[in-house]
Amino acid sequence: MGRPNVLLVVLDCVRAANTSLLGHRRRTTPFLEAFGREATVYTQARTTASWSLPAHASLFTGVPSEGHTLRITERLQPGQTIFDFLRDEGYETGVFTENPYLTVHPSGLSDSFETVVTERPDSTDVDDPSETRNGVDGFWYADELTEWVDEQTGSWAACLNLMDAHMPYATRDAYDEWGADLYWGMHDELPIKWEWSVYGEQLPPGVGQLLEPLYDGAIRQTDAILERVITDLKARGVLDDTLVVITSDHGDGFGEPPQAATEPPAVMHGMGTQEELFHVPLVVRGPGQTESRRIESLATLSRFPDAVLAAFDGEADDAGWFVAPDGQTTAYQTPPTGQTAEYAEQYTDEPDRFRQPASLVYRDGPGDTVYKRAAWGEDEYEAVVRGRRSEPSDGTPIDRPPSDVVADSAEQSETLEITQLAAGEDEMAEYDIDGFDDVDLESRLERLGYL
Repeated sequence: MGRPNVLLVVLDCVRAANTSLLGHRRRTTPFLEAFGREATVYTQARTTASWSLPAHASLFTGVPSEGHTLRITERLQPGQTIFDFLRDEGYETGVFTENPYLTVHPSGLSDSFETVVTERPDSTDVDDPSETRNGVDGFWYADELTEWVDEQTGSWAACLNLMDAHMPYATRDAYDEWGADLYWGMHDELPIKWEWSVYGEQLPPGVGQLLEPLYDGAIRQTDAILERVITDLKARGVLDDTLVVITSDHGDGFGEPPQAATEPPAVMHGMGTQEELFHVPLVVRGPGQTESRRIESLATLSRFPDAVLAAFDGEADDAGWFVAPDGQTTAYQTPPTGQTAEYAEQYTDEPDRFRQPASLVYRDGPGDTVYKRAAWGEDEYEAVVRGRRSEPSDGTPIDRPPSDVVADSAEQSETLEITQLAAGEDEMAEYDIDGFDDVDLESRLERLGYL
C-alpha cells in the first residue's frame, strides 16, 4: 500500500447520546455499529466548541478552540490545516457539504480544498447557514464524493459534512421511523432558529421533546448515507487504503436544563456547556484495520491531524490516536458576535446572560467515566459523566477554575494566523425568525399540554 487516502465524515449536529452505537434506546446507527466491529470506537470523545466554525477550525488544525478563537467575523489564513499539508504532499483534496461555513463563508476553511462541492451555485448568493434543503440531502453529496473518488489517480483526502441531522429536518420516509404528524406539525410551525423563542420565554424548553423523535430519524438517515459511502468505497477497492474518521462537529439540544446558574437551557447548539453539545461519537478505521477496539479513555477531536500523520507515516491501526494527552482536554467558546449578539438584545430581557464565554475542562476517570468542570461566564459547576449520563459531582480531580486552565492552554497552544474580515464580508442572511406568530403557536402548545 502506498500513501493512504483520508476520509473525514462529519455527522453535523449528531450527539453521542442519541446514537445506538453508544446505547441510545432507538436504533439510530445500525451501520455505524456494524462498521465499529472492524474499527476503533471512542465512547468519551469531545469536540472543542458547540458550533461549526470553531469546531471545524480545531478539527482541521489541531489547535484547541481557545487557541484560535476563530469567530464568524474572522478569517483563517491559508496553509494552516492538515488538508493543506496533504495537498502540498501531492494529495487531491475535496470538501462535500451544504454547510456554508466550509464552502462559501469567507472564514477561509474552504481554502484547504482544491475541490469544493456544494449545492450553492454562487458564493454571492448565500442564504442562511442551514436553510431547508430544497430537495437535496446528504445522499446527493455522498454520490458526488464517490464520483470524485472515481476521477482520482493518486492519493486523495476528503471531508464529507452531512447536514441531515441539522434542523430543519427533511428526512426521507424510509428513515423517519419515530416521527408522527403531531411532531412534524410542530416542526413546521417553529421558526428555524427556535432557540430564541425559548430564550425569550415565548416557548417552554420542553417543546424540544417533540422534535427529538424527528432528530433520531434524521440520524438514522445520516447513518444510511454513511453506509452508502463506505459500501461504495469498498466496491471500488479503495476502502482498505483509506483512513476513515467518522465523528460530529458538535451535538444538539432539545431543552436540556442548565447546570451553571445563569447559562441558558441547551436549545439547538452554539450556547451553553451541556454534555449534549460537546459529547460526540467517534469511530476510526485505520487503513487496512480489521481489529475492533473500544476505547473508554477521554478523547479529543483536536487530535485529528495527529491521526492523519500517524496513518501517513505508515501506522495501519488506530490504537488510540485521539486519546487526550495526559488525560485532560478543554473546550472553549467566545462570547457570540454579529447577529447572534444582536438577537440576545432583541429577543431577551437579559442579553448579557447570552453573551458569555464558555470554558470546559475534562479529565479522564476510571472506566467509561469522565470528570468535568465548566463555567458559563463566572458561574461554575462540577459534574461526572458516566457513559452518556452527566450528573452533579461534589468534587472532581480538576482543582483549578476552568477559565484558568483554558487560559493556560491558549498560551501553550500553537498560534494560527487569523485576520479580521473586511467590512460587510461576514454578511450572511440569517434565519427568518421575524413573523413568528406567537399567538397561534401558543394555542397549539396549549392544546398539546405544554402550556
